[in-house]
Amino acid sequence: MSPAVMSPPVIRSAKSLYASVPERERADDLFLDYLGFLDRRNGGVEGEDSFHLREAAMEDMAQWEGHYSGKVDGERFNRLYAKYSPSADISQDELALLAFAKVNAGEAYGVEVTSKARAHLMSRPEPIFRVERILAKEETFHTQILVGAAQHFEGLQVTGAWSPPMPLRVLIFCLAKFPPSLFHPVLLAAEISGVYTFNWLLQRLSTLFPNDPKIRESMERRLIEILIDEVGHVAYNRLAVGPKGLQFAKAMGARVLEGNAINTPEIPALGMDLNVRRQIANFDFADLPEEVRRKAWFV
Repeated sequence: MSPAVMSPPVIRSAKSLYASVPERERADDLFLDYLGFLDRRNGGVEGEDSFHLREAAMEDMAQWEGHYSGKVDGERFNRLYAKYSPSADISQDELALLAFAKVNAGEAYGVEVTSKARAHLMSRPEPIFRVERILAKEETFHTQILVGAAQHFEGLQVTGAWSPPMPLRVLIFCLAKFPPSLFHPVLLAAEISGVYTFNWLLQRLSTLFPNDPKIRESMERRLIEILIDEVGHVAYNRLAVGPKGLQFAKAMGARVLEGNAINTPEIPALGMDLNVRRQIANFDFADLPEEVRRKAWFV
């Protein structure tokens, strides 16, 4: 399997998710720099041929080899996708795939709702809003990348009707109505929580699929690509908040992670217990894989 290559390496000097935010006067220049990175990574971000490199990468992923050596009950899988039961008799390998199918569902739902609510802002030409439009589209690819791992499980089609839990609905509704002074700090907290979760899931995969290393490699590559994107999303929101917003996001990140554990119970079932979730307080840029740190856009 040859990993999809979506951009040349880009090295940034910032070393902490919580370091001082660059001066506000530099924000537009940095947003424009990020737009250039996104253009190179995605293969154009505007017009009919936009995201052609991303589309090509998706086609490449669809050809990755690996067939699950066990058996998966598709009907049961989709029932659990719609509503997970802690008492379900499911292997850790299947649970990992279930987590893949659902872990980004809440974020995708949030992007859909907030994009509609902020359409009047996202249509504006300022660099900050141009970036926001592109990041919303990147999130739609993340869902495809994760659910695409089901291709390795013969006969499985993810068709369950997932619906967002009420606490998530309330949070996203509030987020959609927040002014920019609150929108970006809360979103930054959510992005950091997401990066922590994806990074933990990447580490957890190293102990899974002992009989199917190609599947493990496929799932690891998918998470790496998403982490590269998500680190950029963190950097973008860092630029959009001031020092107080950054402090708020650090404190809020742990609360968002607790909410995610409720919204996606498959993640705690895989081992992300309360003690693991509390470690987000010490999580930082240096804890990410070297490839992610090397390739991601981060300031």
